[in-house]
Amino acid sequence: MQIIKKYSRAIGSSNLKDDATHHHTEVLAAVALSGGIGNLLFRVKYYDDKTSFNTLLEHWRDIVKAKASLRNWPLDINRNDVARESLEYWLNDLCLTCKGRGHLPTVEHDRVLEDDDCPACLGTARRPIAVKYLPTKKYVTEMVENLNDMTIAAGCAAISKLSDEARF
Repeated sequence: MQIIKKYSRAIGSSNLKDDATHHHTEVLAAVALSGGIGNLLFRVKYYDDKTSFNTLLEHWRDIVKAKASLRNWPLDINRNDVARESLEYWLNDLCLTCKGRGHLPTVEHDRVLEDDDCPACLGTARRPIAVKYLPTKKYVTEMVENLNDMTIAAGCAAISKLSDEARF
């Protein structure tokens, strides 16, 4: 089972006992110890924890500002706007036309998908990035990629921690 599914199931569990058949606490601990803002990324995106959004945004703004200064972004690019737009997109990136499936349903059957890619997302299952100030699109796209990379890194760290516990 993917770490995201395990995490979502664990954080929504009403039974966090840790015994021979229940291992929810291990997944939560592994994600929490994954480092960086990985725990917040998982919590806000995969558990839909709106109470942690502002904390995540604050940490993400700091990261974006640091990346902007290292990469010498132009002065007309508002770092706070890039941080907010990239995080909001990353949290809600599914294509609305195909509902994140990459293909539209056939006319005859709602559960059967067409062979052709969705015309809105071109089969990616992600909606196009839309920004208020067009020159920021490049930077928002770059920061969304960073969020994806950070989430993958946090998931890999969590999986590694879980596998370390399984070793003798």
